[in-house]
Amino acid sequence: MINFKIIVAIVLLFFLQVEKTIAQQEIDLAGSWGFETDVMDFRRSGVEIRGDGELHDTIILPGITDQYHIGNRTTYKYYDRLTRKYEYMAPAWYRKQIQIPESWSGKRIHLYLERAHWLTAIYSGRTEVNRNDYISVPHIHDLTGYLKPGQENIIDLMIDNRYQYNTHKWDHAHTEFTQINWNGVIGDMKLVALDPVYMDDLQLYPDVQRQQVTVCLSLVNTTGKPFMGKALLEVTGHGLEVKKEVEVASADSIISLETTLVLGKKVKLWDEFSPDLYQLQCSLLSSGSEEVKQQKQLSFGMREVKAVGDDILLNGHRLHLRGTVNNAEFPLTGHVPMDDASWEHIFNILKSYGMNHMRFHSWCPPAACFRMADKMGVYLEVEMPMWGADAKPGDEARNDFFRRELKAILKEYGNHPSFLLYCNGNELEGDFDFLNELTEYGRSHDNRRLFSGSTARKHVKAEQFYVSHRSDKGSVTIYEGRPMTDWDINAGHGTGQPIISHETGQRCVYPDFSEISAYTGPVEARNLERYRDSLAAHGMENLAVDFFRVSGQQTRIEYKDVIEGQLRSSLSSGFQLLSLIDFPGQGYAPVGILNAFWKSKGIITPEKFREFCAPSVALLRFQKRAFFNDEIFSGKAELYNYSPSRFRRPDVRWHVTDSRGTTLYSGRISCKEISNYGVYPLGEFEFPLNRITSNEKLTVHLCVDKKITNSWDIWVYPRKQVKEILKSDNQVLFTTSYTAEARRYLQAGKSVVLLPRPEAVKGRKSNFHNHFWNPIMFKWQPLTLGCLIHKEQPMFADFVTDEFVDWQWWDILCHAKVIEMNAAPNALLPFIQSIDTYQHNHKLGIGFEAKLHGGKLLVLAIDTENKIDQRPASLQLLQSISNYVRSEAFRPVVDIDEAFVASFLTPQLDNEIKEAVQDEFLNSFQNK
Repeated sequence: MINFKIIVAIVLLFFLQVEKTIAQQEIDLAGSWGFETDVMDFRRSGVEIRGDGELHDTIILPGITDQYHIGNRTTYKYYDRLTRKYEYMAPAWYRKQIQIPESWSGKRIHLYLERAHWLTAIYSGRTEVNRNDYISVPHIHDLTGYLKPGQENIIDLMIDNRYQYNTHKWDHAHTEFTQINWNGVIGDMKLVALDPVYMDDLQLYPDVQRQQVTVCLSLVNTTGKPFMGKALLEVTGHGLEVKKEVEVASADSIISLETTLVLGKKVKLWDEFSPDLYQLQCSLLSSGSEEVKQQKQLSFGMREVKAVGDDILLNGHRLHLRGTVNNAEFPLTGHVPMDDASWEHIFNILKSYGMNHMRFHSWCPPAACFRMADKMGVYLEVEMPMWGADAKPGDEARNDFFRRELKAILKEYGNHPSFLLYCNGNELEGDFDFLNELTEYGRSHDNRRLFSGSTARKHVKAEQFYVSHRSDKGSVTIYEGRPMTDWDINAGHGTGQPIISHETGQRCVYPDFSEISAYTGPVEARNLERYRDSLAAHGMENLAVDFFRVSGQQTRIEYKDVIEGQLRSSLSSGFQLLSLIDFPGQGYAPVGILNAFWKSKGIITPEKFREFCAPSVALLRFQKRAFFNDEIFSGKAELYNYSPSRFRRPDVRWHVTDSRGTTLYSGRISCKEISNYGVYPLGEFEFPLNRITSNEKLTVHLCVDKKITNSWDIWVYPRKQVKEILKSDNQVLFTTSYTAEARRYLQAGKSVVLLPRPEAVKGRKSNFHNHFWNPIMFKWQPLTLGCLIHKEQPMFADFVTDEFVDWQWWDILCHAKVIEMNAAPNALLPFIQSIDTYQHNHKLGIGFEAKLHGGKLLVLAIDTENKIDQRPASLQLLQSISNYVRSEAFRPVVDIDEAFVASFLTPQLDNEIKEAVQDEFLNSFQNK
């Protein structure tokens, strides 16, 4: 009778012995190392080294010099980025004394540094033994013959973080704008002993149609003799167990093997909804021995990606990417995290906001990122450290670096199913033949992902997808919302190639100065200190929190409309938002709904964000957001459904509520089955607005099967005639010019409402949108970040508004001018306050009230003539102001002079006013 306990014990003993053998082949190098800076590069330059040649300081590795305050202590406050506290960019020397086991005799000995920055080299005295200058993958140094088994050895490691090639200084792999240009080693660092015949590469190529995986194994044979042995392959996971033995017999120095493992019909496919992974173990044995010489274990997913016409197909169905751009923003460490937990945290946040995709802008993440993306079902686009002029012709050394970098990325990370897309780099220019060469290499050597030449620039012949803001047919990205939702960007698509929208959004939020104290790592937010001090110098430090809050809410409004526009665009293959988090460089771009630490800025919850960014989203097309109450609202409902689920006769309901939550209208839409992986019409509905007798904000709600919900605000106003609203009498004068008559009204203690025409106001044109990206990099007018509406003030009693700009303000702000108010008294606070850029912080307003000549003046710099009968919100605001100035509540408290009024008006004043202003100015000058 067979004794199963003995058999189990023998098997366990075998695997324990294998594990012990494998473990004995590695020496962890983490810990204390000797250290010395070498800013002048003396040790490599031939200059005689004075002293005993020792390294007299110590440092802990893995780590970077910034952690130990090594380098020039920075006293400057950088204006356009975070400030690195200790700047070091030069060679540095690291030394480790290590005992190499006698058992390593006859082995190949490799030094493994998971990520270093940038050049690493091993030295014996002044002789270079080995060097490596990869940016994106581990540095592996073959130290066989240099390190002596059975004795103490010294490893002299030189790391030079200066730019090794003439690459763009903004590449996120090594820029000071996001992760810093650090010097050191991060991640695993170890010595590895390998047999003279060892596995150098193991690549897996899933075939979804045939339900099999092809294994490509590359062995290095350093013996100079024939090798005979076998590779034992085993795939496990989800109840699957497939084994295969492959004979190896060759005298070549590089031995390549290819074989196929059939996994069967029950194999599970990998995607965002079911990120099922399998494990492959490959054991290398020599002939006549059962001792495992080397073992590799890999995780992989069965998935297939193709570009077919305008579509990206994943496992045969259309894929739509909802993503963000990652720019290597890691302010607490100054470098990318190398551990699984950090990336799991990031991807949990990403998915909580309904996203399934991340683009790595001009850099490649480490293995931990790929592992967690595999596990959690996140699609990655990876790039080399290439940007702008990095493809210009004439620099063959740089080109060779990129050729090597591309091959190394595909070799190191190619087995990860999350690695779905590859692009050479960002917005490249120059030699597109070279970019095509790189793209063609990737495409011809790796069918597991799609390849592209560059984002947002010229096409290359070999590319399989395109990330851009424009195609040959028109715009293919969205930067800002619109005052209606019946639109999309399908016109720019349909080119016969999948297009992903490039860097959508980019709406700038005023900085949150409370974050300054959170920068406890190698960088400090001294730029934010400068912006904060500027705001204080302009007497508005008490408004910092308000500016941050309301500009954040406007970005929320914009991003909802931007993303819904992307989802309505049924021909699109996805979008890449710039960004879910703030970008601390290029002039500082706080465009995120999260800060640079991946923490909420309080702008919107993940649950509300997922209402318009998720695998299934209810959409509604309608023509405008501001209505008269004698109009009819009409909506066309759609369902964005890029989920595996089909909806069989879905329950589609709509209802409308007022500001008190009372339901005013409701209904159901009858529709047939809704399929998956696409955008589908649900039906139409309408309702009259004649029940609304006063100005009101309504919310239109749409619900599919009681679980997919979304909503949109609209505003309804009674129809009015401007001539009835702006009717002057013997107490109140409405005027578009500051005239002698206006002056007489004021001198008599009466009221004047000055509504200057836009062309009569100096200063900036008003704009609904907050600034694009950031105002330091892009100095595009009007350089404003939304408005702070002082809604608690009585002039808004009959105009429904929040403290921030919402869509009812569209027609008001598009017909307004921004008044420069720096010359006004500090106490004068505009009731519609435009927010200036954070580097200037001027006081700006569109509307204010003041005392002048003993009378009461209200200024509102909006156009009251151009198509005014088609602008319901503007009419209602004018009505509210008209009611206010005729009431007892109109009591301005701050005095101004006529010179300030003249300072923002462009036409000549009539002579009487002009002479008075000149007299005021001279008196003021003489008093000073």
